[in-house]
Amino acid sequence: MTTFYQTSSAEQSLFMICLFLLLIVTLFYLIVSHYRFQSRCNRYLNLGIFLTLFALLSILGEGFRKINIQQPYKTLLPLPMWMLWCIVGVSSVLLICEAVVRYRQRGKNLSRNSVKEAIDTLPDGICYFTTSGAVKLCNLQMHRLFRGLAQSDMQTFEELQKALEECDTKSGIIRLPDVKQTYLFPSGKVWRYSQTEITALDGVAYTEVIFSDVTELYEKNLKLKEQTGQLKKISRDLKVLSDNVSTMTKEKELLSAKTRLHDRMSAGILAMRQILQQEQTTEESVDAVTLFQNAVSAIKNDNEYPLQRGELAEFMRDADTIGVKVELNGELPQQQEVYRVFLIAMRECLTNSVRHANATILTIDIHNDDCSNSIRITNNGKPPESKVTPKGGLLNLYNHITNLGGTMEIQSNPFYELIVTVPKTKEGIE
Repeated sequence: MTTFYQTSSAEQSLFMICLFLLLIVTLFYLIVSHYRFQSRCNRYLNLGIFLTLFALLSILGEGFRKINIQQPYKTLLPLPMWMLWCIVGVSSVLLICEAVVRYRQRGKNLSRNSVKEAIDTLPDGICYFTTSGAVKLCNLQMHRLFRGLAQSDMQTFEELQKALEECDTKSGIIRLPDVKQTYLFPSGKVWRYSQTEITALDGVAYTEVIFSDVTELYEKNLKLKEQTGQLKKISRDLKVLSDNVSTMTKEKELLSAKTRLHDRMSAGILAMRQILQQEQTTEESVDAVTLFQNAVSAIKNDNEYPLQRGELAEFMRDADTIGVKVELNGELPQQQEVYRVFLIAMRECLTNSVRHANATILTIDIHNDDCSNSIRITNNGKPPESKVTPKGGLLNLYNHITNLGGTMEIQSNPFYELIVTVPKTKEGIE
């Protein structure tokens, strides 16, 4: 059995060279496996091969040196030469197999460069700072954005904070006042800044800074605000138009009532002429005289209150003008929208009671409590011949009531009755 110490110098040199080359290759694999995040089993295998070859080279190298200078030496590793070559061969086979596996898995392994390349492709700007404020990882987008902010390269977290505070005066970048931590760059892009404290798996804390591209969202928000402004203008125009329609309707109904009174007054004058000419009184003549008296009273009332202000006062005056007595029980609510709807209901009932029921008295009962406002309107005229279906003015009134979340009830028999209930809002309660 021939040991390493008994072989020729040439064979010893060849063995030492092979052993040294294997040691270098193993060391290279150890370094690569560390930076490319190889599995723990693979790292332990490379470490075991490296330590074995290093120990073998150290022990045999001491004997090889003394043999060459012809000094006494100790046989520290009396293993047969074939066994040493087997160790080298097995190590070589393992390293070759690992090289083949690495070649087949090229491009699939995750390394530090892979992480950097991946984060550089992101459209958002991302940067991680250590607790001391130093840059740990930063992508290209963040470098470009910071250069636009400060015209320099970013080194610390404090530099970024200072650049964000002074962006309006130095860089021409505008901080949008109506959106939190959002900046408008000269290129037209809008970026939103966010900052988060995170902790890695090893327990180390980092500050994560992200600039997100919100240009599309910002532009849509501007369009939405513009459309909202247009809708508000249209709403105001519609309200003015609705008020004008209500005023025109009121004036039209009042004119119609006055026209009927004028016709009745004419009939009364004609009847009085016939009475004076014929010197006799008939039942028709008496009715005509009564109509004439009512018309004269209405015209007199209209002349006595020409300057009275307020919608309720105008309603009372109009009722007196057309010869209807209003019995108002309760007070109209203070909430402007409900006040307006109740007046619309009162005017509609006034018009309908004169036109369809020949009423002379309109009774209005108003009730207010903590939850709702209600109004009940009846008259002393003849009841409707059939069920009343909302149309025209009543339908318009119903739409106003439903817009306020209220309800409208119409009773036809045994007498006409309109009941409107509107819930109180928080503003109304306060």
